[in-house]
Amino acid sequence: MMRFKTFSLIVLTFLFACNTNNSNKKETSDEASSSKENTQTSLIIEQKADSDIATFSADGITLTEIKPTKNNKESVLTLTNISFKEGINLLQFSIENNQNYNITTIQNNYTIATHSNTKIEQEFLSGNNVFLAFLSNENNLGIKTNNATLLKNIVLNDEVLFDEKQAHLFYYLPQNNIAILDFCLVNTSLSENGNKIKVTFNGTTSIIVDKWASYQIDGLTQNKNTIRIELIDKIGKLIPGPFNDSGERSFTLKQNS
Repeated sequence: MMRFKTFSLIVLTFLFACNTNNSNKKETSDEASSSKENTQTSLIIEQKADSDIATFSADGITLTEIKPTKNNKESVLTLTNISFKEGINLLQFSIENNQNYNITTIQNNYTIATHSNTKIEQEFLSGNNVFLAFLSNENNLGIKTNNATLLKNIVLNDEVLFDEKQAHLFYYLPQNNIAILDFCLVNTSLSENGNKIKVTFNGTTSIIVDKWASYQIDGLTQNKNTIRIELIDKIGKLIPGPFNDSGERSFTLKQNS
């Protein structure tokens, strides 16, 4: 069933986002639309709170941990929808114990959006729609707790190709004019003697991160940059998974950043 491990990231993203039927695809009514959800339970392994501010650097580029300004341990994000259709869906979320929130959504580790309300329009295509949602704080940094994060593989007219029980890495930041590294981990933690994140800037400078946090990026000397993040094991080998290598992502910083 895991034959898709041998595919490239590009092929996987195509599989998740596209219908296997091409020109002969027929219209599907709301009633006829079918969805299958992987019922396996994914897990956010929360980083133990501490007072240490982690820093990692190489070639003049430094990542400095950003400590959250508030304790969001009690924040809860829930998706109330129980069925989905091909096309536009109105997703209804509920939030507990957090009044100053945003909801960030990431589909197939590609389409990233941040929302300030609990009703969100989201398009799902025929195939595997790997949908991640998490609460982000007033600075739009991800709240890295199990209750504030949800991951669903919404499968429409297809077989399940995504294993929610595996270790997964999802890219979030940086984006344009935001010099912050942020990401989401599922079913894995980071440690000095365990799994890590390899961060590569502009194809040349690599920094190994062994703590899950948000990081301020300093030392970039050009406006246009690329970043690549990879989930690696303790010996530096890429951990298998469709999203565990983000590929190169581009972002632009302001002149005075």
